[in-house]
Amino acid sequence: MKHRKETITAVLFFLLLAMGLCYIAFLFLSGQSSLREELGKLRRDPGYVLEFVEQAESALNEDLDQSHGFIQLYGGFQRLSGRRMLEDVNQAARVVRLSNGTLNFSYPDAQPLDVSPQIQAVNDLHDVLAQWDIPLLYVAAPQKIQDGQEEALLPPGIYDYANDNADRLLAGLQAHGTDTWDLRPLFAQQEDYASLFFRTDHHWKPEGAFLAWQELTGILAQDYGIHTPSEYTDPANYETKVYEDYFLGSQGKRTGTLYAGTDDITEYIPRFETNFTYDSPSFAQERTGTFSQSLLFPERVAERDWFGGNPYTLYSGGDYGIATMTNHLNPDGKKIVLLRESFSCALAPFLALSCSELTTIDLRYFDGDLLDTLREIDPDLVLTLYCVSSIGNQDLFIFQQGET
Repeated sequence: MKHRKETITAVLFFLLLAMGLCYIAFLFLSGQSSLREELGKLRRDPGYVLEFVEQAESALNEDLDQSHGFIQLYGGFQRLSGRRMLEDVNQAARVVRLSNGTLNFSYPDAQPLDVSPQIQAVNDLHDVLAQWDIPLLYVAAPQKIQDGQEEALLPPGIYDYANDNADRLLAGLQAHGTDTWDLRPLFAQQEDYASLFFRTDHHWKPEGAFLAWQELTGILAQDYGIHTPSEYTDPANYETKVYEDYFLGSQGKRTGTLYAGTDDITEYIPRFETNFTYDSPSFAQERTGTFSQSLLFPERVAERDWFGGNPYTLYSGGDYGIATMTNHLNPDGKKIVLLRESFSCALAPFLALSCSELTTIDLRYFDGDLLDTLREIDPDLVLTLYCVSSIGNQDLFIFQQGET
């Protein structure tokens, strides 16, 4: 049986190799080949032989990379051979295929994280804001690997401590009296947990972000007096446009489409009236108009580009140091500051429907003084939403530039 499996693997390898050679031959014959260009130089000048030897390998790699052929062939072979853990350019990380067929990052050398610095940073910020009568709510985003399912989802011998890290972080905040909300139980109650996350990426889908926002509107109303019209949270009041096979996520770009396929991404378009201005120092000019015209970036899905595009940034445009979404139809509403990372791309436009002004700050790219900025904005609530990984997000918890 073992020899049969090895024989099948060898046959599949040679089939993929043949496909690669055929692909290179197509480029060569069509005149699109860098290797053909180098051979032409050698034909015209036999003295070019040494330079040709130096350039041949890079030219061949360039031919394969014209359609990311090398990545595609590599991922296709790994899938056919049944391998579930692939090397990444980041030596500390791996791309791992979970038992449900989806991809995630894994850190073979990861250990339970010392979350005390993060706990201290959040609690310190809570104490400063309390002096200004500004409440702080820490929201824990769900992990792609469901809490309690680590062993069932991961390959043997691979461990993930992200949920454990999040548990201990939340416990430390709660012991100090810092408000917290854990979204993981909400997601665990859903019929298909995995369907709320992209297949080829670790982020939640817009459907997951919408679900999280529905939950948060209840907390915002009950505990902070921030009310959201019920029509906004009803999915029936949105037109949804699905871009099929449009997205290849962070893990998918490393393994190709043959390893785990591609993802769809859904655009939510309100059927009700909206009017926003979205502004950031990162923009050439502010964006004003409806929810779809200002807070969404349809140009990010104008064409399918698996390896060069990022359709996830259809929502919010991406990760900006600081940006403000002004809701012109709710001028008397409350102001929220969202301390965010990439999970909030899909959440922020929905959250902006709940307030008069939403300012998002991503501390990985923010170069101002956070406390001075918060003092100037004077929000009614500071909300943080982070997904704590297996190796931590220490850079996301640097809440002040100097002394408080």
